Amino acid sequence: MYSNRSGSAQEVAVINSTTPHKLVWIVVIAMLSLASNLAWSQRSSELSADLPNSLTMMTQDKVEALFDAGDFERAFFIYRNELAPIGDKYAQYMVGYMYLTGMGTREDPIAASAWYRLSAERGTPEFIAARDQLLRNMNDDERRRSDAEYVQLRAEYCDLAVLLSSVKRNFRELEAKTGSRIQYDSTAVTVIETGDGRVRSGVDYYGSLNAQLEDRLKLMKEIGGFEDMDTDPGQVNLRELERRVKEYIASVD
Repeated sequence: MYSNRSGSAQEVAVINSTTPHKLVWIVVIAMLSLASNLAWSQRSSELSADLPNSLTMMTQDKVEALFDAGDFERAFFIYRNELAPIGDKYAQYMVGYMYLTGMGTREDPIAASAWYRLSAERGTPEFIAARDQLLRNMNDDERRRSDAEYVQLRAEYCDLAVLLSSVKRNFRELEAKTGSRIQYDSTAVTVIETGDGRVRSGVDYYGSLNAQLEDRLKLMKEIGGFEDMDTDPGQVNLRELERRVKEYIASVD
């Protein structure tokens, strides 16, 4: 799904609190293949927070080229505002890394720890190691501040929150165009997609949209452990789904 940054060296930030009330940051160069391994493990994951499209993949390629070229401010902006909000765990890790090192943004270890915690949501070992190292060296006040930032990020950008936003968008589009989630007459409709200008029949486009919605619902059921959840788009109670997602997010440490 994504390109492989096999030619780049990535840095993993490790902290050492040797001075009271002050964190001394030590940046350790990791193996050359770390960045590509992280990208591949996250970007080929079946638990991607959202379904990929050509525009997203172009954005990922663009930001990696910017980072490799040393244009850190633009790279940070794209990681933070375009990719991290749609659930790209590698981008979320990179936001944390750039906060930690002050690359392209202010140096902020508290914000870094919150983004590292978000990036580790799926259990990727490298992201867990970066998260745990940061948290292990924090004092009680720093940990409380990290907790507060992480709670806010999780409510917006954890996998279930991202998927819920996409599901709601799918429902709005289907209902706006058809008047119903699944019942519509689109035989005479032609759709021009805004992303790439591709022309599709209404039957093809709205059928694909409905299938995409069902895939997202199945993924939500898996991630949230919602065993009794109905993944038929025509049967989903959106208000109930929102309630369950909020409860899940609030219950996750």
